[in-house]
Amino acid sequence: MDTIVQLIRNALCCIKDLGLFEGTFIHEAKYTHRLADLPSPLDETTPLEVLISITQLYACVSTARSGFNLLTSSVGKLRRILRIVEYRMTATSSNQKTKQPSTEADRIVNESLLKEAKFAFRSVIIGILVTPIGVCFWWLFINSWHVTSVDWFGGLPALIHALEVMELCLLPLLYLMIKDGFEMLAKSKRTGGVLENLKNGKITAASGIGIQSYETMTGWVPFWDAGTTMFADPVEGEMALVEKEVKSVEENLSAWFETKKGEKEEKINRQALADAEEKLETAVPVLRFEGYREFIYFVLNFVAFYGYLMAPLTFYWDDDETQPYHIQSMMFGYRNVDADWTGNFAGDLMWTVEPLIVLGSPFLVAMLKPQKKVKAD
Repeated sequence: MDTIVQLIRNALCCIKDLGLFEGTFIHEAKYTHRLADLPSPLDETTPLEVLISITQLYACVSTARSGFNLLTSSVGKLRRILRIVEYRMTATSSNQKTKQPSTEADRIVNESLLKEAKFAFRSVIIGILVTPIGVCFWWLFINSWHVTSVDWFGGLPALIHALEVMELCLLPLLYLMIKDGFEMLAKSKRTGGVLENLKNGKITAASGIGIQSYETMTGWVPFWDAGTTMFADPVEGEMALVEKEVKSVEENLSAWFETKKGEKEEKINRQALADAEEKLETAVPVLRFEGYREFIYFVLNFVAFYGYLMAPLTFYWDDDETQPYHIQSMMFGYRNVDADWTGNFAGDLMWTVEPLIVLGSPFLVAMLKPQKKVKAD
């Protein structure tokens, strides 16, 4: 829903920027008066700006709430993972005293806990960044109603400060897009390497399987993957669930690599590995596509970031004749009015294209997946 609203919001903004459908009712403020008798400056709002403001208000509430929920649920997830790690450290100490070695299943589970802890910490950071972006949409909402032309809610300076906050919060997110792109490409390469080694018989034991490969081969999603309430108490039987996850991993590894079996069990073993190889083969092009897609997201959002930066620049250096050279260079030599319009339109256009890619990605992923081979009778 958020993606669709983003598409509608920025498409409407592009219509406003380009003055499309000029002369129609959507650009006439008098049609807004038919719905309500508005005071100045609200009476300057056109039907098109009313529609834009509705989507901006939705973004304000939805983005702020999503960011806050991500922040709190990720903190709760970190607390749960810490409880599980403490429990497993205690269990490991007990096993060492009784000379019970750790298994490959324990290693996989430990790698999963470490991976999810890192992801939860990253999600906390993202939540901290996304929440103020949502709040700042409030000033975009009231700007559509021309409120910033007067001193209400801080006026135009408050709008500029809101844009500055959004720009600052977007910078780390741009870095994460690049990081995710390289990480996805590396995952694709590693997955391809594991697939090749499995087919060539170079991996004959569970020690050759890491957490990423295991998750791809099984679709495993442990219960600690999900976020939880920030102040939630431990779930009853939580540690029993951990042991259940360990047992599930042990069973899968045994199905792939245990050798002391009869002919029937060996056939089941080969089939299990064949199914796992098929999942790895499917994942390779998908991960590669997701990596390149992150770079596309980076380009789109960087152009939007730079475009929306023109508004603060033209606000603080409002005289075209006395601007420093580096400010003129950042505006590519445009005068303020042209730089502001061009930057705003570039941002609106990029954030119109982005949700189109998001909505189209599932269809592209489906096309990238290799077709299943049909066995001849």
